[in-house]
Amino acid sequence: MLVFAEVIDKDGSPFGADLRGILKQYSNKKFESDGLTLTAANEVEGFVFQGLDAERRYHETHKFEYVNTGGYYHSLPGDPLRTFIDTVAEVQRAMGFENEKDHPEVAPSQFEINYTYGEATAAADTIQLYKLICRQVANNLGMTASFLPKPSSALTAAACTPTSRSRAKAAKT
Repeated sequence: MLVFAEVIDKDGSPFGADLRGILKQYSNKKFESDGLTLTAANEVEGFVFQGLDAERRYHETHKFEYVNTGGYYHSLPGDPLRTFIDTVAEVQRAMGFENEKDHPEVAPSQFEINYTYGEATAAADTIQLYKLICRQVANNLGMTASFLPKPSSALTAAACTPTSRSRAKAAKT
C-alpha cells in the first residue's frame, strides 16, 4: 500500500519541510485568489542497468553495465530496454496512468515516459508512483532502474528533464 498525505507539525499546522504540502497549499491559494488551476505534465527519464542493486554496488564495481547500447531507434522487440519500457507502460496503463509516449532515449539504457497534464499535486504524486513502478519492474527483470541525474560522466545525456507547467482560469458557472 502506498499513501500520499500532508505532513503536519506538532501544533497541527502544515510542516514547513513538506514539499508536497507546500505545493498543494500554493495550488489551492492560486485557485482561491486568482481562479487558476495549476497543472503539470511530467517527462521523467531514467536509466536501466544490468543486475540488481547496481547503484548500491557502484562503489565495488566503479561502473554501470548498460542493458542496451543503442538509442532512439536501436531498441527492437526482445531487447532488454524495450522489454522494460513495454512492461512499465503496461503496468502503468493498468493502473490508470495516461501515458502519452514511452520510448528509449539518446544515451545507452536511457528511457522516458511522458504523461498528460494533470493537477500539480497529483502530477507530483505520479512521479513518485512512476519511479516505484520502474524500480519494481526492473527488479523483477533482474535489472536496476536508476533516476540519477547523470550516472556516468561519459554519457552525453542526463535524466533531468523539466516538467511542463501550465495555469488555466476556472470556467465561469
